Amino acid sequence: MLKNCLVIFLLVGIVFSCKQKEQEKTTPVLYPNQDAPLALLMREMYLDMEEMKMSLEKKEDIKSYLEKHKAILTAKATDPKVKDAKFDQMAIGYLESLRQMDLGPYELKESKYKIIYSYCLACHEKYCPGPIKKITNLQID
Repeated sequence: MLKNCLVIFLLVGIVFSCKQKEQEKTTPVLYPNQDAPLALLMREMYLDMEEMKMSLEKKEDIKSYLEKHKAILTAKATDPKVKDAKFDQMAIGYLESLRQMDLGPYELKESKYKIIYSYCLACHEKYCPGPIKKITNLQID
């Protein structure tokens, strides 16, 4: 009787252990670079671009994100080699496009948004292609 209970206990333990390992394998990694300040900033920038797009579609005022997004120049990347001179040029171009978004008549804001979007896409094509599919959701036709 004691042997039977021990065998049953071991079998239940093995089955539970296998199921737990199976669940660990199927859990997707949503943000592999979640601790890098640049990765965190990029996620915020995406949300801000979504907000800009929605404001344009509704013909509402667009708030300024320039000060917040300036951190792109100083935020630490997951891989420090990413932050080279070309990255900085793209980041500066992006920030200048944001500055331009704050200027001029509302009628030009959609074309300015498209320039900002193109900087996002170009930089991710060069440095971090993973989010490109998500970034394309920000496109305005």
